[in-house]
Amino acid sequence: MKKKGNFKGTRNIAHSLQIGRAIIMGLILEYEGKEFLFKKYRIPMLEYRLVRSREEAEKAIDELGAPVAVKAQILSGGRGKMGLVKFSRTKEEALANYDEITSREFDGRPINLVVIEAGADIKQEVFVSMVFDNTGNIVVLFSAEGGVEIEKLAEEEPEKISRFVVPFDDEIYPYMFAAGVGKQGFTGKVKMKIATIIATLVKMMVKEDLQLAEINPLIITNSNDVVAIDSRIGIDEDAMFRHPEREEWLSAELRDTPAEKDAHEHGLAYVDLGGDIGMLSCGAGMGMATADLIEYYGGEPRNFLDVGGGASPEKVENALRVMVSEGGLKSILINAFGGITRLDDVAKGIIEAKKKYNIDIPMVIRLNGTNQEEGVALLKEAGMEAYLSMEDSVEKAVKLAKGEN
Repeated sequence: MKKKGNFKGTRNIAHSLQIGRAIIMGLILEYEGKEFLFKKYRIPMLEYRLVRSREEAEKAIDELGAPVAVKAQILSGGRGKMGLVKFSRTKEEALANYDEITSREFDGRPINLVVIEAGADIKQEVFVSMVFDNTGNIVVLFSAEGGVEIEKLAEEEPEKISRFVVPFDDEIYPYMFAAGVGKQGFTGKVKMKIATIIATLVKMMVKEDLQLAEINPLIITNSNDVVAIDSRIGIDEDAMFRHPEREEWLSAELRDTPAEKDAHEHGLAYVDLGGDIGMLSCGAGMGMATADLIEYYGGEPRNFLDVGGGASPEKVENALRVMVSEGGLKSILINAFGGITRLDDVAKGIIEAKKKYNIDIPMVIRLNGTNQEEGVALLKEAGMEAYLSMEDSVEKAVKLAKGEN
């Protein structure tokens, strides 16, 4: 039996967690992850009800019995920090929390879907998350410290989060993860229960065409049961033809912001990351690496925007239109590596977008690969230059965003 590798800490855990989670296009609701996937794969959960009205909420609370958790169903992580998950000790408190949550909005939409979940007897909270890397392998992140502060933990104490890379085509068994779970202090049946859930999630990633599978928290109860309290799942929207039932899921109507919807209608992958450096890449792996480098040089990416391989001039033009429509940009970074993508086509799209949409934001362009010389010549004729080095172009974009030359 070949060795599968070992869990280990990595100084890049924070970036892997932030970028890997942020670029997921097809997030689904917690309820959908549990109802349609966790149940199918027999991942242990507490009893819950999806409610759409105060009357349904009151009925659910009566059926489950207090204490309960009242949980807004939105397409975002960090609900606890936003006050959208509230533990309620009594029926009266639960109804008051339901009223408060449903009086709010998220992403400009009213919150009208809520899960009422049975209370948990929590001894410890654990974190497990997995995404595909740019080589097609599955990267598993695991920590004995779960909960709402996982991003802070990744930033300040990355050694407490273990990382394991699983080749896509490997057979998956719980024993592969048992040693890594044991290194985080778990023993006996609890260790094997956690390892089994991790292995199940990895299998689910492959069989269900997922981009992200995360449970935070996965809890250990005082009776040593291991139970999924949350689900954060990202589906591969390009694989929807294999899962037509997902077109009818509640999340399909909630998923896209106006800019994301615009981007997706034009075959673009787009997510707002909240910074001030507009980022366009040809390939998701290139986008992840670019975002990581932007942060390394002290900048903050405004978006993840991927035009994919073989991008046409029109696709590049639309990508830049979507990017600048959001506002708040201090610089734009275009990182294009030409494999099947022709860089003269990328250059044509840049030139046309700059002219058509009067883009006067400082722009840094990196071209490397197929038809590179032709692309550089087109840009030069239009009064623009292109970098060859990825590092130099990223560093320049960060400096421009900071007002430096």
